[in-house]
Amino acid sequence: MDLHMKGKAAVVAGGSTGIGFATALCFLEEGCKVAVFARNAEKLETAREQFASLGYKDVMTGSADATLEEAVNKFAADVVERFGTIDYWVNVAGGSLRKSLNKVTNEEFDKVVAINLKSAFFGCNAAARYMKKNEKGGAIVNVSSMAAHRAAAGRALYGCTKAALLQLTKVFAAELSPFGIRVNSVSPGLVLTELSRPVVPEENSPEFAAFFTEYLIKRPGLAREVAAPIVSMCSDVFGYTTAADLRVDGGVDAVYETKWIEENIELLRE
Repeated sequence: MDLHMKGKAAVVAGGSTGIGFATALCFLEEGCKVAVFARNAEKLETAREQFASLGYKDVMTGSADATLEEAVNKFAADVVERFGTIDYWVNVAGGSLRKSLNKVTNEEFDKVVAINLKSAFFGCNAAARYMKKNEKGGAIVNVSSMAAHRAAAGRALYGCTKAALLQLTKVFAAELSPFGIRVNSVSPGLVLTELSRPVVPEENSPEFAAFFTEYLIKRPGLAREVAAPIVSMCSDVFGYTTAADLRVDGGVDAVYETKWIEENIELLRE
């Protein structure tokens, strides 16, 4: 793609693995100056080495906890000191908890809220502080989840925080609109990453087919298939879009029942 983003400064919060890493790479391919931060220093170093192996040796990286306001603000300030500004900011950092609600402890509750909601809150505020100074504002994308739209038993707290993130996105979009700052979100379905890989059955197995019965696209998504829309939403291609949520979910929430499609596939071929 050529989204005319060359020379722009992009920050990815939670960019050491998975969707975050793929998003940073897409920004780099568009010619952006990229800064990535994550909590795990070891994974961050691995990401830096991977970027370098692909020819991108000037990626700014920093070990910072997205749930700590001071750490986020410090990294944003460091980015501006190096790049002069921030044009795009993507909040990818997140985490889940597989546990029934009646078993969730106060500590676990606070931890999930912090990583899925407070991190984006801090990130949006940090980004806006500098984007307000830009002549053309900027763009922020928050990574939510299809769990925000469909209740997932056993992961309800994750879904609740991701649903709250959608509302947070809309409010930031409203309050930052006078400054030319667009704020949107993306809701991925199941994406194949190091975290999800253990729960996805082996491809071409009966279990694999059954696992993706409700998906119109019968497979997990790839990190890049989410990253590319994220980067596009930051670009002027989506210049008239704000307060919106883009579902990149393989069609899992598109129809009530997919069994009818399977039973009537020959009819649909006609």
